[in-house]
Amino acid sequence: MSKITHSAYDVLSPWVTLVTNSIDMGSGKLEDFHSLLQSDYVSVFAVTPDGMIPLVKQFRPAVNALTLELPGGLIDRAENPEIVAVKELFEETGYMPIEPPILLGTLLPDTGRLANKLWGYFIKVDSANKWIPEPNLENILFNKDQLKGAMYDGTFNHALHIALIGLAMTRGLFSFDN
Repeated sequence: MSKITHSAYDVLSPWVTLVTNSIDMGSGKLEDFHSLLQSDYVSVFAVTPDGMIPLVKQFRPAVNALTLELPGGLIDRAENPEIVAVKELFEETGYMPIEPPILLGTLLPDTGRLANKLWGYFIKVDSANKWIPEPNLENILFNKDQLKGAMYDGTFNHALHIALIGLAMTRGLFSFDN
């Protein structure tokens, strides 16, 4: 069985650390494998009482594109993911929960390269007062047909966010049919 014999950490920024793990492949031969250590994050699949879904559009340098995503953000090590989900939802969309958040799952974004988790929540929401939009972020409301269309045409293509919608569907919290 393979095992890690040594790990080295190269802090690249406050958000990313390059990890080099030396792995004993079972024969005494060592091979180096690289991964990125970063903070866990939350994403929120929110739905309003009239069935609208708040999304955010923002520029993402990693893919050099404007992306359409669920609201979310990074979790500081000492923070509770559910509290961060509610905070990020409000900061990015101005919406507040009308029921307690439901944890859809804690997903591993990429087990081959990333050492973090995505905490995904489903939240029924209603708009809040005194919201000031974040700069460089556009809040968009989609109905179910618009969301489905955006998934089909690739406009909404964040794999983990699509997974959260699927988890909400399997739990009976959301359906494109009604």
